[in-house]
Amino acid sequence: PRRSVAVLGFTNLSGDAHEAWLSTAFSDWLTTELSAGGQLRTLPAENIARMKAELALDDLESLGRGTLEQIHKDLGTDLVVAGSYATLGANPQIRLDVRLFDTQSGETLYADSETGSQEGLFDLVSRAGEQLRANLGVRKITKEEAVEVATALPSNGEAARLYAEGLSKLRAFDALQARDLLQRAVEAEAGYALSHATLATAWVQLGYDENAKAEAKKAFDLSSNLSRAERLLVEARYHESSRDWEKAAEIYRALFQFFPDNLDYGLALANADYKANKWKDALETLAALKTLPVPLTDDPRIELAEGDAAMPLGDTKRAEAAYLSAEQKARASGASLLVATAMFAHAWLLEKMGRLDEADKAIHGARDLYLAAHDQRGVADAETGEAIALMFRGDYFSARERYVEALGIHQKIGNMHSVAGEFHNLAEIALFLGDVRGALQKSQLALQTYQEVRDDNGMALAKIGLGDALFAQGKLFEARKMYEESLDTCRQNGDRDREADALMGLGQVLRAQGDSRAAWESEIRAKEVFQEIGNKMPEARAELRLAQLLLDRSENNEAVKSIQRAEGLLAKTTSPRDDAEARILLAQTLMASGKIPEAKENVSRAMQFAERSHDLDISLMSRMMSARIDAVGGNTVQRKEAAKRLNAVAQQAKTAEFVYAALEARLALGEMELKSGNPKAGRTHLETLEEDASGQGFQLIVQKATAVLGAVENQAALRVRN
Repeated sequence: PRRSVAVLGFTNLSGDAHEAWLSTAFSDWLTTELSAGGQLRTLPAENIARMKAELALDDLESLGRGTLEQIHKDLGTDLVVAGSYATLGANPQIRLDVRLFDTQSGETLYADSETGSQEGLFDLVSRAGEQLRANLGVRKITKEEAVEVATALPSNGEAARLYAEGLSKLRAFDALQARDLLQRAVEAEAGYALSHATLATAWVQLGYDENAKAEAKKAFDLSSNLSRAERLLVEARYHESSRDWEKAAEIYRALFQFFPDNLDYGLALANADYKANKWKDALETLAALKTLPVPLTDDPRIELAEGDAAMPLGDTKRAEAAYLSAEQKARASGASLLVATAMFAHAWLLEKMGRLDEADKAIHGARDLYLAAHDQRGVADAETGEAIALMFRGDYFSARERYVEALGIHQKIGNMHSVAGEFHNLAEIALFLGDVRGALQKSQLALQTYQEVRDDNGMALAKIGLGDALFAQGKLFEARKMYEESLDTCRQNGDRDREADALMGLGQVLRAQGDSRAAWESEIRAKEVFQEIGNKMPEARAELRLAQLLLDRSENNEAVKSIQRAEGLLAKTTSPRDDAEARILLAQTLMASGKIPEAKENVSRAMQFAERSHDLDISLMSRMMSARIDAVGGNTVQRKEAAKRLNAVAQQAKTAEFVYAALEARLALGEMELKSGNPKAGRTHLETLEEDASGQGFQLIVQKATAVLGAVENQAALRVRN
């Protein structure tokens, strides 16, 4: 493999903040000089910026043996270029001091200075690059390569400064200021391709995908004079911004074949395959990267990508082993931000598997590392991860606090994509706590923000949230529209996890509308998707939805089997809300079988969760079931008391705008009145309910009310005949 070299940067000896941009500019220009001709493998500036944050590396003028050893462990580079610069005299001249270090021996291989004018900065770097290439035994660049190098640099001094300052902000996790600076750089020199390409990256980090696509297209259109490798990179990133992952993968494959020792090209290829849902192809590429020589094969990013690719294939064991290996390798190399990334990825997996205590530990560890590196986006993501674990446990108030903290950070740094995500998360919490209007408001904010950044997948997520809130309000047609629009988008974009969520939402609407067959098909398909991608908790929820449909048909034995399958999936997880829902359904089957004590025990456990979490939906369902059980197994006094409780549930559900729950409670109350010696009131109650439910499209309630009235009439006719 080629020798690798990392240009770390240059210390500003004058201390003048107006000249700080030169450190970034000199580094990028010198990297371009050294990479010309492809004889050296120069390391990407993004990797170097990460390493400098991890090692808190500020002094670039003198690097000791210990520091060089750390750099070698972190980056795996053979050589390092660093130094300093200063302004000299009244008629400003710039002196650039350049040093070349061997990271393994710790020796200084070369040191020299070049001096030039402010107007001749490019020539200054060109001379320094020529001397470095000579000392490295690398041939001089050809005339053609010199032209490519020249076109890879801004021709306008003001544009060069703004571009370098924008790059510096972007590498310091400040995409908001980077965007502003890069927009000014584009205004100063509209024909410079790399300003547009870097501005596209800033837009991506801020969540504005369409803006990123537009800038990436401009960069591509202006890239004809760049070197072949640089031109292909610009094109690949344009295809990425257009979500044309297959074309992006083709280009990265060509780059990787041409430069097989370039790990970053291989990782980019694996990522493009992953985004294109070609997870097995991604794993094949990553297997090839593992055959590269040391230290390339020890890069923890290989295992990180392997874990990501194994997840959608349902291979959670491989994913977990990969994340743990990535963390171990990152620790060994001192790459603390990669340690944080591995810990956070592992935490997401642990949450999906319901191992929340382990997830908490990983999230807290990642958060501390992000804080130490001043990575605010990472800190916010860790807050979100912690909130999700709290939500799974049913601690909704604490989860809400974490989401609000994460929202504040994302708003501060301008990451609008994540701002929208936090609005969606807060909508989910609001609905659990019974605040339907709050859930609608937050979901609408999420949708508006996703629309602002033109994120189709995000809009699909927000529409699922809107569908959930609209369903609770009893607005079935509007809810169905949201779920169907979300489903169409997910299928177009290949987002299978979210597709299954939309199918589940659609299934509950179809059930309420009385279309049992279509609801069954929707829930079955959701379950199959969750099985295929290995997502256990949502699969359990889909199984419970199927159990509910079976209970609607009075197929109690089959319903029990579905509930047991769901409980089996939930047994190794921590999801008390899903467990409570399973117990309510199981109580219904036990009541139908006359097993009243067992039914009471299960519904009591569900009520305990509702009281602890303040989950209104679970509270309404469990109290409704408790009253029904008491009415079936109790005396006259207990039945009257149960009727009062059902009436209270119906009133609370109506006040909270949980329309379907209110209709369910009224149905149970009417049935109870019919069977408790008050047939006239029961009949009137159920006939009114039929009319109300029909007007709102709840045909399932109409069907159930009609069935209860019909059963009573049949019993009366039978008594007359007898």
